[in-house]
Amino acid sequence: MFKTSLIILALVSISFGAVAQTKWDLPAGCPANNFHTENINQFAADVDKATEGNLKITVHANATLFKAPEGRRAVQGGQAQAGELLLGNFQNATC
Repeated sequence: MFKTSLIILALVSISFGAVAQTKWDLPAGCPANNFHTENINQFAADVDKATEGNLKITVHANATLFKAPEGRRAVQGGQAQAGELLLGNFQNATC
């Protein structure tokens, strides 16, 4: 009986560890009131809802984490888990 209880306790502990909350950083180059960033914030909220809070995406607007053109390399290098890529950044356009 004691061994069975111990095994059940171990399995429950493992299963609770499997649903631990994951946090991602998403650098955004535009200000918070820009429609690009508003869409990203809505995406982050949708992901939070769809994963029942198991994946939280923190949007860092206004290039506070990385400048807009650096976001792609930050994701590639593992410094950020997600990012945006605006094609305008490859021209001489601004937010």
